[in-house]
Amino acid sequence: MSLFKAREWWSTVVGENEEFDLGCLCVGNVDNSSNKLDKIVVGSFHGFLRIYNPQPQKGEGGWSGFKAEDVLCEIHLQLPILQVEAGRFVSGTDNLQLAVLHPRKISVFSVVGSTGAVEHGSQYQIKLVYEHNLQRTACNFCFGPFGGVKGRDFLCVQSMDGTVSVFEQESFAFSRFLPGALLPGPIRYVQKTDSFVTVSSSWQVESYKYQVLAVATDAKTKEESQSLKSGKRVAHDWVFNLGEQAIDLQITTFSSAPLSIYILGERNLFCLSEVGKIRFMKKFDFRPSCFLAYHTGNEGAINCLVGTYTNTVMVYEDITLKWAAQLSSVPVQVKVATFQDLKGVLVTLDESGHLQCSYLGTDPAMFTPPTAEVREIDYSAQDRELNSLQKIIKEKQQNVNGRLF
Repeated sequence: MSLFKAREWWSTVVGENEEFDLGCLCVGNVDNSSNKLDKIVVGSFHGFLRIYNPQPQKGEGGWSGFKAEDVLCEIHLQLPILQVEAGRFVSGTDNLQLAVLHPRKISVFSVVGSTGAVEHGSQYQIKLVYEHNLQRTACNFCFGPFGGVKGRDFLCVQSMDGTVSVFEQESFAFSRFLPGALLPGPIRYVQKTDSFVTVSSSWQVESYKYQVLAVATDAKTKEESQSLKSGKRVAHDWVFNLGEQAIDLQITTFSSAPLSIYILGERNLFCLSEVGKIRFMKKFDFRPSCFLAYHTGNEGAINCLVGTYTNTVMVYEDITLKWAAQLSSVPVQVKVATFQDLKGVLVTLDESGHLQCSYLGTDPAMFTPPTAEVREIDYSAQDRELNSLQKIIKEKQQNVNGRLF
């Protein structure tokens, strides 16, 4: 038994024979409750959207685990769910909504809770606010206050051919072709520089200003965008040669730490500044599966949780390994959430739907070795046994010597 394991606090299996990947897990106060506690939102490739509110109880044998009332709501959207995020996607309110990306559509839902008339508690419903049909097959999306808007989040959907489509909440804004795009990569929005950061198929980190995309000449096809003879083309603001394929990309914007761009590669973790200058790089001797950059509360310190294909999670502070813990499966996505009065809960999801909330710590081993049976020593019996053994050894040696000579 290893002492360094992720201690299970709550866990369940999402659905039956469903598949999940990066983007299917979201954590946030999606029902906008007054206690401001996080909920877990999980979307599957089979089209099911589920919301969980873990509430295990502490008992003599440990935590009680999953209960039926931990599921706030479940809905089948009939289309595969590629990504789900929580943000302020509806104008005129500061409440959080859910943006759900399908292959040919992006939808925004609100989670509404009403007090139940029976002892089972509140009832929750997922209501569609608006949706946008996509002209191209989607891959992923990002969101943020594009253009410096206040209190609202816009959507940017990246297609399989590298095209980005921007939606200003209920209305479509524009669609642009990124130059040289062959395969889509992870994309994020940087509010400080008002730009999008993505990783191209040529293994380069590229940054595009939002205003440059907005005023660029519109083109109906990728070929037209690359052969424009007049008008404004889309040009990147800066570029950094990564040298390997990117698994995920995240932006950290904490007040007590400098803005950083974290890129998880197949063998390395990169940290860049907002202008594309490298801050540090960590080379791994294992294959990472996912990661999360989060703030520890210390001045200038940002930790990274890195999941691996060896069923472990590594905790790094910059390039220093601070902790390592064993997981029960290979995570495809990891989040940090707050439930009840417990902060910093580790939420992991694997490709088969095993959802687990755990904490990084050490529990004392409950195993105590049994006491050995104490017997009185019989010295005379030991002497007789020793003499008989010595006699057998001498006989064996004489037989061996007789055969040699």
